[in-house]
Amino acid sequence: MSISQQFAVLSGELCSHLYVKDYNKEAINSLIDELNAKPYKAELFVGKQDAAALITSLCVNIKPIDEFIAAKTSHLLNSIITKQNIHFDGDYLSKVVAWHIDCVKKCSDMILLDILHNMQCILQNNPHSGQKFINELIGRQGILTKMISGDKSKSANNQDLQICLMSLKCVISLLTMDENRSNGQTDVSIEVKEHVSQIIVNFLMIGSTRSQDESIYCKILISALRILSHIYFNEQKIDIPISDVIGICQYFILYGLANQGNKPERIMPAQQSIAAAPVKPNPKGGKKQKIRKQRNNAIESLKKEIPVSDRSLMKDVDNFENNSAYKPASKNYLDVQKTRTCWNLTSDSDMSDVENGRESKLLALRSRVRQSAANLFLVIFKVKDKKDIFGYWWALLPDSPDVDNWLLDDKSKKTLAFAAVTDPIARSRASALSVILALLSGSRMYLSQAESSKRSNTSFIPFSVSLGYIITCMHKILVGILDAERSQAVIIVALKCCAALVQATPYHKMQEGLIRELVRSTRKFLVYRDFSLQVGALITIGCVLSVDPKIEEILKAMEKDTVPYRNQNEQSNKETVPLNDECDDFEEGYSDDEMFVAVESEVSDVKKEKDMKTFYFKSWILDICFKNMGWLFKDNERIRCKPSAIPIILESLQVLSAIAFHHLSEMLQCHTMLLADVLSEMLQHEHQDVVLQSARTISIIGDAIQKLEQQDKPLPLNQCVYMWEKLLSPLSTVLQNHENVPAKAVVCDCIANIGEKSFKELPGRMQMLCCTLLIGSCSDEEATVRAAAVRALAMAVMYRTLREDICFVSDCGENILRALAETTLVVRTKAAWALGNLSDALVLNMKEPEIDDLDDDLLLRLLEVSIQCANDNDKVKMSATRGLGNLLRIIKSENLQRHTQLKSLCEVAIGKLLDCASRVTNMKVRWNACYALGNAMKNDHLFTCLTGWQGKVFSSLCTLAQDCKNLKVRINATVALRAPEHRTQYGDQYVPLWRGVMAAMETAANVDDFNEYKHKDNLIEQLCVTLAHLCCLLKASDLPDILDPLIFHFDCAKALYTQSYHKLPPENASCMKILQAAKYITVDLTPENDTQSQSLGMLQEIFIWDV
Repeated sequence: MSISQQFAVLSGELCSHLYVKDYNKEAINSLIDELNAKPYKAELFVGKQDAAALITSLCVNIKPIDEFIAAKTSHLLNSIITKQNIHFDGDYLSKVVAWHIDCVKKCSDMILLDILHNMQCILQNNPHSGQKFINELIGRQGILTKMISGDKSKSANNQDLQICLMSLKCVISLLTMDENRSNGQTDVSIEVKEHVSQIIVNFLMIGSTRSQDESIYCKILISALRILSHIYFNEQKIDIPISDVIGICQYFILYGLANQGNKPERIMPAQQSIAAAPVKPNPKGGKKQKIRKQRNNAIESLKKEIPVSDRSLMKDVDNFENNSAYKPASKNYLDVQKTRTCWNLTSDSDMSDVENGRESKLLALRSRVRQSAANLFLVIFKVKDKKDIFGYWWALLPDSPDVDNWLLDDKSKKTLAFAAVTDPIARSRASALSVILALLSGSRMYLSQAESSKRSNTSFIPFSVSLGYIITCMHKILVGILDAERSQAVIIVALKCCAALVQATPYHKMQEGLIRELVRSTRKFLVYRDFSLQVGALITIGCVLSVDPKIEEILKAMEKDTVPYRNQNEQSNKETVPLNDECDDFEEGYSDDEMFVAVESEVSDVKKEKDMKTFYFKSWILDICFKNMGWLFKDNERIRCKPSAIPIILESLQVLSAIAFHHLSEMLQCHTMLLADVLSEMLQHEHQDVVLQSARTISIIGDAIQKLEQQDKPLPLNQCVYMWEKLLSPLSTVLQNHENVPAKAVVCDCIANIGEKSFKELPGRMQMLCCTLLIGSCSDEEATVRAAAVRALAMAVMYRTLREDICFVSDCGENILRALAETTLVVRTKAAWALGNLSDALVLNMKEPEIDDLDDDLLLRLLEVSIQCANDNDKVKMSATRGLGNLLRIIKSENLQRHTQLKSLCEVAIGKLLDCASRVTNMKVRWNACYALGNAMKNDHLFTCLTGWQGKVFSSLCTLAQDCKNLKVRINATVALRAPEHRTQYGDQYVPLWRGVMAAMETAANVDDFNEYKHKDNLIEQLCVTLAHLCCLLKASDLPDILDPLIFHFDCAKALYTQSYHKLPPENASCMKILQAAKYITVDLTPENDTQSQSLGMLQEIFIWDV
């Protein structure tokens, strides 16, 4: 008879016995023993019908009062439900859970542990089977929560501790039923979760007694910490007792490492740090510096440390970002740490990876307590704001003034750094470092206050200096870890910490030496065999190179170490000595130092300079990057070598990008042509990610070269032209490759960044190639490529050589019109920006009569589409308004005469600009519209050919200049009011304008919005200049009409003019306009009667200042 048949016979017999009123307990006991003896774990043999019949029969007929039979029944139910791969729905299994709950309530402690264990296994396997019993088990009067908070948790009896442990595991199983809910609904209410959280926090704050079995207590701690992690991560509306939880985390992350009290202590935030934490202003418009985003390293570590069953903790993890200037190129860099992700908490099987023996198991359990505390730390840092956590830094990181002896400081022994340095288990050291990483990531805003102390001995330590001590200590600690650590998993996290610390540290306010030591400890991993460590080290060096503001120490740290010259005999003798005792870890052919050393030559300086040519790098990081890409430079020779792994090549290119962006003139200026040769080859690489990254690097180099030109530090033009001639052919190949869409978009950016000077010197065929590629790419299948191409066209059309070619300008216009008609927002946004640039180019062309005018038909269509775009998304509107202003400025009376439709379009366009300036909520749209109105009013033809619009425009601009909350809108409205050059253009609006501008001066003087305060001086200056412009157009007949506003606003106007005159340098254009007005009203303007004399006298008084 097969085992399946045996089970069917036994279960049938047991069921028939159970349904007898006074069943034979001995027979029942014997049958259950036989069924329990079957190998449920080894093979599947139970049919679903037999199982269902048996389970129903057992739950109905076995009473909890028969304790021994009940315990065996519980074991049998567990075996059938969890080990036989039979699917039962939650409602059916809820009967089994109800039976177990009944047993828990009525049975003695003798079998309670077994009952709890079996119930926990069933709940873990089928969490929704406990849905109906949430309140009964873990509510206010819950059975399980009472066991956790009751006397059993404080008992020294092992069985009581085991019961407490099993209760915690049941709680975990109940909480996991919310994990897979996609609709956001939960089975466990917030109130229940808050109750469980408070019970667990209170339990952990009690601590332990020495008489308790520590191994069981450790398992209890692991379960309790996991429960808190789960609750806080999945229910972010819950009220977290943050001071208690951070105290718990800090205590248990040091568990078994430091001499601590018997229980955790509440940690209160430092009030000073809360007050000092800077508030990030909410930008209301204007240019925003682009910030590259970097995935948060600490949360990646959290993914690895939290057990598999708790993966729900990682739900929104991708949104936890760190803003930084350096973005690692290698997307999988953060996944390289290979750590164990789970352990079994229901038995001692988790000890199989350590040698047998109680002490070994205890060491492993203590380590897992520390890792669980680290996980909880990371969850808290995820769900709480940085500003909330910043108040606790004083307790979590060392701030010893004696940096060299920080470990001897008693306070430092209670910090995360102590755990990271002294923990004997590598995985726990990595966990402690990942908590430090979570603190450091994205903390630049807070650490910007830090500085090094100017005085060594002082009784009072300012908060900024305390932060400086933390930064200095962390540099020292991380350098020590990099120098001494042998575990690669720990080194990886330490390198990530270094990267985050570098990004957050204000080095310009710190003492010199921090970067040098950090770089010296990091750079050895650049020649390490393990590619993940090489990538980590490259990222850290990339962050160092991206430090802003720049400091001299960075360049010094990148310079090669110099060693005295030795003759060939000495060198050959030295080669027989091992250069590094641990050379196995480093790449073959390299010692720890070889890439970082420059040998001093005995030859003359002149010959040395001649030999250096373009192949000698003063900076070792260039040697490293080029070697990784397959190029070596020795003795002024180029030597090809085997390239490194793809992730290393990608990160090397990203480091080159950082060098180009921040240090082009210092580190790459002499090597532009060599760089072009290498990048030309990388563009032809078979791996498409390398091609993409190479194109990005080229784009950044092009942008950096143009920035140097703007700063009057241009690179030699012949080098720039050589570079683009070398790169344009492979770039064009990439642009015609249909597979690599992201690279195609970046190639368009590369062409856009060639720059006018280099483009002008390129051969005609190359210029034609650029234009053809961009115009062709405007019709690409991919929206991102079309968007990049139309943007690049708009940058190219500003080049004098191209904007003078009216055919090219027309082609640009047609492509922009086609792009503005698209449904994809990103294309329309770029196209609207391109329209602004195109119209800028047309305005520049106006000043050169020999250049042909744009075709009337195209001009008409551009104006029509611009008006439509002014009703589009705000991102499109803000550029469309700029284009409208420019197009209105270039329209001539001849255009209006040839096309009657153009006249009505112009009136609609002006009305649309007024709407955008006055009614739109987006402030950038409003100030662009004000600027556009001012631009349009520089066109005299609008005043002569169109009527009826002036009153609305001047009135609206006056209102904006007085009342708008955003000062940049007021500034642009004020500037627009002085756009008309002639008195007649103001017409009957001249006097109301006087009133409006003087009223605006009064409101400007009373601005009290702190967020807008930085623009206040500029607004006052522009108002003074606008009133000065109106003064210069003043006629004697106007003087009586402006007397009232002069009397009413006299004091304010005089004070503001005096303030502006004293602030502005004489050569400033604003100052010169004010002086021009002063001369006009004091010398050139003559009154004709007493009223005019009174008005002019007051006006002259305003323009007379005490010098």
